[in-house]
Amino acid sequence: MSLRAPDEGDQRAERLSRALVALRHAQEAWLDDLRQVCLGDPAVVAAFRRWEERLTLIKLHVHRCEARLLHWLLIPGRVRGEAPAAPGLPERRVLARDWRERLEQWFSAQRIDPAYRRIEDVLDHDQEAVTADIVTDLAQLAELATLAVAALAGVGDDSDQDALEDLAFYRVIGPWRSQGQPALHDVLRWLAEHLRDQEDW
Repeated sequence: MSLRAPDEGDQRAERLSRALVALRHAQEAWLDDLRQVCLGDPAVVAAFRRWEERLTLIKLHVHRCEARLLHWLLIPGRVRGEAPAAPGLPERRVLARDWRERLEQWFSAQRIDPAYRRIEDVLDHDQEAVTADIVTDLAQLAELATLAVAALAGVGDDSDQDALEDLAFYRVIGPWRSQGQPALHDVLRWLAEHLRDQEDW
């Protein structure tokens, strides 16, 4: 009995699956760190450095998943599958409230002002800065990461390849691009500015 050599579609599906698993691991690592810090970790600068590194890694993994999904979609004659229902996904409002409460308590305990000035478009000279809240941005990212981790729980080497398209786009890449990207950009910029103020030269 001869084994069938993997075709181009199999290889592209495997690369997409691996990229999704890597993204899941990156999100899990940041969420675990976030939970531990919110329990009362006073090492603010060290926490912010880790968050900056982990969130940058998440951003890179989202871009990689997008590229892998595009390669998967370009397979000639590929049959489109449907993503199975992801059971037990947490409710978004509950997630957002829980993360916001945790972060508010920690920021308050560390006496860190969560307000900052945001400019939506730095190229628009007529635009005025508006006041934003870093806790809200972080809670939004934590909510999206928690939902994505739950949706990706079943992805692996033996996962259904035909379901990867909907899963990758609608439950991971789409939410991160439409809702997470603006908040992620603002959080990374806020962390960089805060860390720059704390650096000793």
